Amino acid sequence: MSEINSLSEKLDELIFWTKFSALPTFRTLLRDALRDEVDRLVYELSDGGRSTREIAHLISRGGRRITHVTVANMWQKWSLMNLVMPAGRKGRYKRVVSLESIGIEVPPMEVVHEERRESSE
Repeated sequence: MSEINSLSEKLDELIFWTKFSALPTFRTLLRDALRDEVDRLVYELSDGGRSTREIAHLISRGGRRITHVTVANMWQKWSLMNLVMPAGRKGRYKRVVSLESIGIEVPPMEVVHEERRESSE
């Protein structure tokens, strides 16, 4: 049993250092690919559980315009760049890493909606 634990610890360490060494390159790739707030929101909401329609609806609720087809196109493009990976359900994708965990700010979803409400008062 201790040999298995030792191998597990070594594997965990190898995974840590692999991720650590790739992080700067991956962060740059994400910043280049996710050019605006909508891109960053779609990426962050891509958790493998949400559909393209759900993501488009969540983002559109905040006043930004996006269709489910656009979300699907983003997933396809990002998949080719290895920024997302296929999720358990067919046709859905999930992000590789949370943006906040690597120092990229995620815009709030309701900002535009709240600003509209304030300006109408």
